[in-house]
Amino acid sequence: MNLLALESATERCSVALWRDGALTSLQGPGHQAHSETLLPMVQKLLSSSEFDMENLDTIAFGVGPGAFTGLRMACGVAQGLALGLGIPVVPVSTLLALAEKSGHERVVATLDARMNQIYLAAYEIVAGRWVTRAAPCLCDPDSVPALPEGLWLPVGSGAEACEVALAKAWPGQLLPVLRGQFPDAIHVATLGVQAFQLHQTVPPEQAVPLYLRDKVALTRAERTS
Repeated sequence: MNLLALESATERCSVALWRDGALTSLQGPGHQAHSETLLPMVQKLLSSSEFDMENLDTIAFGVGPGAFTGLRMACGVAQGLALGLGIPVVPVSTLLALAEKSGHERVVATLDARMNQIYLAAYEIVAGRWVTRAAPCLCDPDSVPALPEGLWLPVGSGAEACEVALAKAWPGQLLPVLRGQFPDAIHVATLGVQAFQLHQTVPPEQAVPLYLRDKVALTRAERTS
């Protein structure tokens, strides 16, 4: 099967192509707007791979949570391309992609949500498949869901920003934070292939980003309180 993956939920934008089991990818510059780079990156990756888009079976994208604009961009590009090709799309959790990237079997995946909050989910590999132990949520660092017993690897920008608070919330349950990790299209692709094989796809017109938050900034009063 052939799958195109898009990930732009954070400042790190990337695209990947799964082609009959072989993976190639392209990383975008972190300082540019994804609206200016994502589609050209797709075109560059397909061209360099000498791959005809008409041969795609599906398109996977990082559904969120993450930055509003980045999520809308990945979803919009996936929808537009899939509608034109008449193929389904595969929404992949940004936090699950982060867990997949970690290489660990019990992971607390996090992203800094700003406004003194984090996006968080916990996943564990059971019988070769990821099982959700704490569903993706938006929470305060000192008000997080309980974790099953045992040691967990915290990963992502949220864990880096709130390391002390999370250690207090889960005393004795956390390994040292795995730093410098961002979700990547390579892992969106890997998870997307698994989801496609399990028929976990949606028509492109039904794909929507997973925001978890309705407001994008603190009010002036909240900033000064």
